[in-house]
Amino acid sequence: MKIAAHVLAYNVNRFLSEVLKNIEPHVDKIYVAHAERPFGYIEASRQTKTNPTKVSDIIAASSSDKIEIVKGDWLTEEDMRNACLTRAKEAGFDWFIIQDADEFYTNSSWDQIKEILKNNKTDDLLKTNWYNFWKSSHYIIVNENGSIKETNAGFAIRCTPDIKFMHKRVCNAKNVRTIDLPCYHYGYVMSDQEMSEKLSTWSHAQETNADKWFKFKWENWTEETRYLHPTNPPAWLKAIKFPMHQPDFAEQFALPLAEVSNKPIGDLFGEKFFNLKARKNTAIRSFKKMIKSLY
Repeated sequence: MKIAAHVLAYNVNRFLSEVLKNIEPHVDKIYVAHAERPFGYIEASRQTKTNPTKVSDIIAASSSDKIEIVKGDWLTEEDMRNACLTRAKEAGFDWFIIQDADEFYTNSSWDQIKEILKNNKTDDLLKTNWYNFWKSSHYIIVNENGSIKETNAGFAIRCTPDIKFMHKRVCNAKNVRTIDLPCYHYGYVMSDQEMSEKLSTWSHAQETNADKWFKFKWENWTEETRYLHPTNPPAWLKAIKFPMHQPDFAEQFALPLAEVSNKPIGDLFGEKFFNLKARKNTAIRSFKKMIKSLY
């Protein structure tokens, strides 16, 4: 069994060295995709911004001969991922791992993952559960159903000829299974500057009011702040202190948190209006999905 993984290297300097260290012992190849400029979701960003992560940063992050840098200029996230998947198929790999730079698995989970991949004969796509951390590895997101676990869009793809990414991380797999081996996701463990860059360049850039979310939910966050998700605020109810044992790599992401107090009255009312609008938009989306399911 041959396993390839891929990492998207845009604005990931905080994570790159550690994630390559996390993946490298467990796979045969790591494709690191690098673009000089952002995706095409916001044209102004694509024309004016350049990737804070350089090719030299990738080279400095690991000396492993398993790493292959894939350079390109991609309009969409799925294009970037498919560029790596195509190489894995051409090289004869059996499984293709989706592990973004801010995602980590313990060694014991990796051992179980490899055993599952080795014995799996039926599934095209494996998903994993994940913990979404907030601002620091000390804080975890509580979802709207009260759980601190979610399920990601995909972790391991079988390298069959017809499978590909269709929309961001979502692929056209038919046989899908979720395995309960948690991914530690630090995608929201960033400085203010890093988060601002992320909001202006990532593949969800058109799905949120970035300026208001950044002000009300990110900069002014306290333990009492509610509705934290940037594209579907009610989906993330709040953030609490992580109640479980921390893996060794978590210490790398134990960022200090600045206390916010005495929010201006204007900000308090602005956030309330933001929340009302978020609930309205969520209700509209749910209604549209229900109507669509009837036809």
